[in-house]
Amino acid sequence: MLLSERTDSLRKEKLYQSIAVCLFIGLALVFNAPYLSWLPRGLHEWAQSDRLALALGYYDYQFDFFHPRTLSLVTVDRVTGTELPLQAYIASLFGLLVGRQHITVAFRCLDLAMMVVGFYYLFRLMYESTGNFVASLVPAAFLLGSPIFIYYSGNYTPDPFSASLLFVAIYHYWRFYYRDRQFRHLIVATVLAGLAMLVKVTSGVYFFAFTGVIVLISYFWPTLFTARQKVQFLGMIMLVVLALIGYFLYHEHLNKAYGSGLFLNTTLPISSWPAHRAIWTKIWIGWISEYFTHVDYALLKISWGLLVVYAIVQWRHASAYLPLLALFGVTLLGITIMYLLLGIQLVPHDYYIIAPLFPLLMMVLCSALWILCRISGERGRLLITVLLLVATVAPTVAGLRHHRARMHEPYSPYSEGYVYRWELGGAEKLRKLGVPESSFILVMGEGPSNLALIHFNRPGIVWNPDIGKITADTVLRLMAGRRLEYLIMRRDLLDQIKQQNPALLTPFREVNIEDQSAILQPLQRPVKW
Repeated sequence: MLLSERTDSLRKEKLYQSIAVCLFIGLALVFNAPYLSWLPRGLHEWAQSDRLALALGYYDYQFDFFHPRTLSLVTVDRVTGTELPLQAYIASLFGLLVGRQHITVAFRCLDLAMMVVGFYYLFRLMYESTGNFVASLVPAAFLLGSPIFIYYSGNYTPDPFSASLLFVAIYHYWRFYYRDRQFRHLIVATVLAGLAMLVKVTSGVYFFAFTGVIVLISYFWPTLFTARQKVQFLGMIMLVVLALIGYFLYHEHLNKAYGSGLFLNTTLPISSWPAHRAIWTKIWIGWISEYFTHVDYALLKISWGLLVVYAIVQWRHASAYLPLLALFGVTLLGITIMYLLLGIQLVPHDYYIIAPLFPLLMMVLCSALWILCRISGERGRLLITVLLLVATVAPTVAGLRHHRARMHEPYSPYSEGYVYRWELGGAEKLRKLGVPESSFILVMGEGPSNLALIHFNRPGIVWNPDIGKITADTVLRLMAGRRLEYLIMRRDLLDQIKQQNPALLTPFREVNIEDQSAILQPLQRPVKW
């Protein structure tokens, strides 16, 4: 009888897992299917284009993993240092199946698949600890209610990818410590947390927090590990740390050897209390409504409140929860240090909070849900189920509404700074003009290193000189030195040059002039070509 009940329970669990996976995949498509074929655009289009350019660089250069390349010819041989470009490399490999022209779709689908995997393991964590199907959907719904999480999970940035790896790691840490103590779960969790840290270094907060707390517990609880397991665990920690240090040094080597500074690899620490207040004010004004919807903020307040009340009521049993409290404390300390080190970088980069903050919020939310299910009892089960349904549907609907607004224009005030519009369809324009895909281009008047190159689908250089002072000879020498065959710019910039510096255009012929873009070519190729 017991065996039969266990079998039925496993079947029920597998059924719910399958339903959840189908639901998560469906929601991922509802949120992002209309935008899968888009090239980088919208908020932080420049960061998106840099990551997509890495995938195209791998494809173009025979998948040389240890020499990441973009489309920018500013660096030697297009090589650049970067955090572990795992996503870009996998997306480039998918290019073997779908073709180079569809790598952007493959990249977006890869990130969405990782998001679904993260959702699935958060679901498993909750269901295996509570047995409540509806409660197990709330963490995914909360993340769908975060505009920055769902937005960046659907494009190319590594932050949500790294956070989703940590969600899987959290599940395995929980399995090891609170459920079955199987050592393999600890090894899997350590490897995943280390990989998340390599993909996005700010995720390292959790690798060091988890491993630090486990090592500390093992000294007060000698039977947690066998001697062999302790050696294996400490050895695994050392390997991950050495891998991080080694890759960081290699990243620095690439930047110095190839003259690259594309991916920021430095800290800009907060130096004073007024600086902190200024940064926080800018974040509050600029990003607070983009981090989470109002429904998510309500869920967070309720979750923190429930945790505090439960801790006060259950203080006599605090020893059972000390590991979790220690983990929260160490993680909060790490996040605070990360905030102080990142400093002003948090102002322009809304997505920088995803990797260091979101896993902690998931632990808080999951803990609150576990408490809610534990105290509900039979009489309150119906009421709790209704509340959980609201906590599942409300953030999902709010997140979808916000996400669709974010993906379309105007999206004030952010869309006022978009620069991609004139570049749309650039590759098709060049194709119709008969410009070979092997041609290099010079894009004038833009800032992002790879955005225009992505849209025009050509390697080249993006340059933003003072058009009132630059000379035609300087432009020609630059084009000759890098074998740049076409000069491309916005139409309004061309009109501005005609008024302020018409001599600059003398050695060029107009290949194609449209409402938003202008394509020019030197009348004669310099001899150096």
